[in-house]
Amino acid sequence: MAVYAAHLTRTLQGTPSVFQITAQEALGATVKPALRKLVEYLASVYPKNKWSERWYDELYLLIDCCLQYHYLKHYAASFSECFYGLMRVPLTSSNEFSTGHRLPVPLEKGSLALLVLLPYFRDKVEKIVNQWREDNEDGRLGKSKSDKARKAAVHLYSIAHLVSEAAKLIILARYLTGSSPCPSPPLLLLGLTLTNAPPPEPEENTWSDLARNLFKGNIGSAMITFPMVWGAMAGAVQWGAFFVQFLRWWETRPGLTMDSLPSPPPPIREEKSVRYTNKCPVCLQSWKVPTVLPVSGYIFCYSCIARHLRANQTCPVTMLPATERSLVRLYIDT
Repeated sequence: MAVYAAHLTRTLQGTPSVFQITAQEALGATVKPALRKLVEYLASVYPKNKWSERWYDELYLLIDCCLQYHYLKHYAASFSECFYGLMRVPLTSSNEFSTGHRLPVPLEKGSLALLVLLPYFRDKVEKIVNQWREDNEDGRLGKSKSDKARKAAVHLYSIAHLVSEAAKLIILARYLTGSSPCPSPPLLLLGLTLTNAPPPEPEENTWSDLARNLFKGNIGSAMITFPMVWGAMAGAVQWGAFFVQFLRWWETRPGLTMDSLPSPPPPIREEKSVRYTNKCPVCLQSWKVPTVLPVSGYIFCYSCIARHLRANQTCPVTMLPATERSLVRLYIDT
């Protein structure tokens, strides 16, 4: 009877809003780049830890696997889903009554694989394809069979990425209109959906009880339990990830774009700019796909400046802050 009541509670919680769905996806996508920045900073400060930067993807895979397994096992949700008060439930209730609030083991393992392994291999493939794309733009891919295969792989990946994004949009639109209970392709593949999680059970000992006992002088009644410590750590991780997401939004909000700032006076011509006449300041060769960086006015090869901005976010000549989005393609005879 209790398990049946739990099933009814999970079913009648209500359908999560699209805001909750998209917000938890955005939060999940924020953690990895934020930790990468932290690892890169630590590697620059402590050169002996350069290995952590080189093996960051594998280190994050291990950490993410442990984190997601904990949340799937105890909350039937991923890390980001739990933060927004969501949980995963099977579309069919045949196996649900024997597991209570936990997912069936096959669905738990499938969820872990799609949450951890799929993004890892996708990032690896995307990194390789981006390298081949840059080689193709630089003209380093010839007419050999291997180079033709790389060009074909770049085109196939672009098509697959377009189809994947279109499928996500269609499934989300069907979820929005009520035609489908699944808001994303991985959940549809596993036969799962999201619902609002039931309120957590009250704990026997809380931090407020600890503070109250200490304030009253009841030292013997004041105690710190493992659930209290673990709950505080989990809350710190969740709110830390949310704060990082807020900082990323703050950096990219429209009010901070270069276009909103007043136009500065034209810079004084530097002597070193003479050696960059009709050549890329990065590779010191004639331009290939000439592209101007408006913040400094220098013209680069597109692949050279795009690669540099992705790694440093500054102009390689003037060191002024810049992003890849500010690049402007020039159609000039070279």
